[in-house]
Amino acid sequence: MRLSEIDQIFEETPGCRVVDELRTDGSGVDPVGLRQLNLDLMDDALPGINNVTQHVRPYTFMAWAVWKATQIASAVGIDDAQVIADLVDRYEALYAWSHLIAGKPFRGAASLKRAISARAAGEPFLFSGSAWEEYRKNGTSFMAPTEYGPSIKSIRYISADSGSVASEAMPAVLDFDIAVRGALPEHLFAVEPPAVMDGDIAAFAEKLPVDQPSQVEMDVFRKLFYEIGAEATVPGAKRRKATIDLVRGLLLRDGASSPGSIRRQFARHEIPSIDGSDAGQVGVSGMLLCLLQARQLQRLATEAMLLWLERLLSEDRVGSMFQPKPSKVIIARAHEAASADKAYASAETIGDFLLAVEIEGEQAGWPRASADDGNDVVSLLAALVEAQRRDVTLIPALAARSFAVVRAVANAFEGKTPPDGLADALEGRPDRLPMGLMARRLEAVADRPIQSIWKEVVESWVIGQHVHWSAVRGGDGKKRLRIGLEGDGWLRVRISPSGVFEPTGDRLQTMLSLGVSCGIFARDGEGRYRLV
Repeated sequence: MRLSEIDQIFEETPGCRVVDELRTDGSGVDPVGLRQLNLDLMDDALPGINNVTQHVRPYTFMAWAVWKATQIASAVGIDDAQVIADLVDRYEALYAWSHLIAGKPFRGAASLKRAISARAAGEPFLFSGSAWEEYRKNGTSFMAPTEYGPSIKSIRYISADSGSVASEAMPAVLDFDIAVRGALPEHLFAVEPPAVMDGDIAAFAEKLPVDQPSQVEMDVFRKLFYEIGAEATVPGAKRRKATIDLVRGLLLRDGASSPGSIRRQFARHEIPSIDGSDAGQVGVSGMLLCLLQARQLQRLATEAMLLWLERLLSEDRVGSMFQPKPSKVIIARAHEAASADKAYASAETIGDFLLAVEIEGEQAGWPRASADDGNDVVSLLAALVEAQRRDVTLIPALAARSFAVVRAVANAFEGKTPPDGLADALEGRPDRLPMGLMARRLEAVADRPIQSIWKEVVESWVIGQHVHWSAVRGGDGKKRLRIGLEGDGWLRVRISPSGVFEPTGDRLQTMLSLGVSCGIFARDGEGRYRLV
């Protein structure tokens, strides 16, 4: 029950009441409110996919399920959207169930086990009644917002407006249907709910596994995912093709590369050329992806400092109560830890430190220097994750270095904003501390003693952002606040500590996996990718 609802009850019927202990659920999502700008950049650079969409076949399967359900219903004179939706859900449950039998479960297998696999031995599962409705309510569908659903529509397998299957996807659908008819009895797909045993549907996953598309499916997906981007009429496809062409150019130039190496080349911002690409569009993708690497570093460094601060505020307790620490103690401790960075330790002012890091990259030039030793964003991201896991005292030095690198990259792109309609990583979403704003705030305090950088970072970027977003999102009754002000000190107010923060998944791995699945790329035994 929300506090607003409690207030309304007392307003309508005043009086005393005995109530249970107030319990609130904690929430750990985006505690300093920086992630949406990262997601904006990903949406612009690689539209139409997410970090779940790894295989081509689910696109075919869901388009086939919609087509098949429509065909089956129409054959018996039914034109009812609810009947068709029920059939689609059944076909997907059959497919997921068959993969569970094969030992290759999808996400959401727990719902399958509760609803379908938990029946008595030798008893069939009936696709109607309470058990089936319970599964439909709690199961994870390919069409869920967190799964393939938005991607299937944005890549145009299924129309976002009418829900019908696109003509471009029909060759894959018909090819899949031939294979299904050769594997399963037709009564499983009829309008009448079937009673099904494991043996009835085991062949679904055996003959049509989710990770092995046919050549027809691969050709159709490659057309809709990549080749159609050469046409100017399809929203998002041109940008997606440009980003894939950027990666193709890097692999052509550098040979087989790991995802980390590719991200490092994004940070380097050297745009390769490749036949058949639109150089202007590839250049825009290159800028977005270069800025994304720096933004990932800024976000992770800020969140890692939140973890560091929580651990610092956990040091002293009286009973179950954490004891507050004044800002001067926090600043002194951060300064002491950050002195492990040589450039930081030798600087007298914030500006001295920023200039020292900037000079380190002068020979290579910025943003290229953000892929070089010492200032390499990929290595800094990995070091921040490792420090959170093993030794949080290393975080301030890594964070200080990270902020200086991000500032240098932001300054290198000053005045070079993306075209209209694309995310502005430098100035967009000012309430989420974009890189341009961060750089200006550092420069505004450049003349101050070096240790005062932590007053800016801790009080404004970490606590200020955290308190702001905790309040903004506080209407759902969840407890988000982790740090509060007590007297003249900062206090940890949440018993459970933050877990390890990691970079936001950038969809590169998804794009590479889908590219392998449709024949654009190949993957070697060491996890590196190359052109086919």
